[in-house]
Amino acid sequence: MNNTTKILSLCAVLLAFPAFAADMNFTPKNDISLSGKIATVKTSKKFRNVESCQALCASRTSCVAFTLDTSKGSCTILRNVSKESSNENAVSGMKI
Repeated sequence: MNNTTKILSLCAVLLAFPAFAADMNFTPKNDISLSGKIATVKTSKKFRNVESCQALCASRTSCVAFTLDTSKGSCTILRNVSKESSNENAVSGMKI
């Protein structure tokens, strides 16, 4: 393979990776709030539903889980999970 072909192949793989990450499977947990090392907290209306909060987590390689707190309107993505707590206003998910 020549260098141009190698570079084009690498570019194709890198461009395909974000699409693969967005399809990452999650284990949903209703009425559970996860705690751990926080990567990001978003309080924008854009991230106030499970699908968008999950997509935010899937788009970050460092994210292993998310918690959507519907009462606060916040999406928290976590680098690790150290604890689960009962919370009727939360929906969480962990990457499988």
